[in-house]
Amino acid sequence: MSIRFLLGLALLTLGNLAAAQNTRVLMDTDRGPMLLELDVVRAPITTANFLTYVDAGSYNSMLIQRVSPNFVVQTGRFKDTGAAIPQRAAIASERNNGLLNTPGTLAMALSGNPPNVNSATSEFFINTGTNTTLNGNFTVFGRVVYGLKTLQSINTTPVFVGSEEPIRIPLIRSMTRVAAEQFPLLPLHTGTWYDPANPGKGFLIEIAQVDGSSSGPLVVVSWYDFFEGKQIWMIGTAPFTWGASSVEVPLQISTGAQFGAAFAPTQVVSNANWGRITLRFSGCDTGTFTYTSIYGNGTIPVKALTLPLNEACTGN
Repeated sequence: MSIRFLLGLALLTLGNLAAAQNTRVLMDTDRGPMLLELDVVRAPITTANFLTYVDAGSYNSMLIQRVSPNFVVQTGRFKDTGAAIPQRAAIASERNNGLLNTPGTLAMALSGNPPNVNSATSEFFINTGTNTTLNGNFTVFGRVVYGLKTLQSINTTPVFVGSEEPIRIPLIRSMTRVAAEQFPLLPLHTGTWYDPANPGKGFLIEIAQVDGSSSGPLVVVSWYDFFEGKQIWMIGTAPFTWGASSVEVPLQISTGAQFGAAFAPTQVVSNANWGRITLRFSGCDTGTFTYTSIYGNGTIPVKALTLPLNEACTGN
């Protein structure tokens, strides 16, 4: 076995290890979601600092206060109330780590002119241009892996004349850690979903919470299908935590009746132990639903047919 082959294998292994170690964060904005991947190998100090703010909820309800078209969009300074985000101690620079300020990459903002390379705290920006002039000072620590169209929507938001302040300031509603290769449940997933290969089968999904309660979110599922020539409905609800990329929902089934003038309540037969369905989303408009039931087991690839009002589903 050649040394060149062994070296190549070692580099491939290291590359796979780095990818496996990278952490992902879902940024839910009022312009659409963005999925961020942080480089814990080449920017460990910066990534750890960023995640501290994420885990503390500091980046929830946060304004994107600066939009410089085709240059950067910047955030991490103010809440939507106007209050300043409490800042931790500044961190050491990790510039010159091999990551460049190219479109879609994340980098830490700095203070001072010329910039103090060891002044990064809570503020960061996302590059919307190829900013080679920033490479010598500003630490890049991640990239957008989903939601480049969302980023472009923010990049083109109107600003006041002679200013970088947006006229309608974009809002980051929440930032949450998620597992690699997964996409968390969002209110954006509320709507009608269908199986492209089976148009007679569909789902109504609602991401909600109990009215008047401060408890965590719920998912409500209604699955409509046909069996023996008649309509059947499976319904269920289950709690989950924000950031979860899947949720298992117990379902009950109602069969026997028809809609319209032929409807007869006495024909409805319900079974509270029909089975369970696990919802997994791979994007804001795609997912896979897996079920186990008294009728068998299976997996259904689904696509969104509707979105909530004033929501945007933008990917790459």
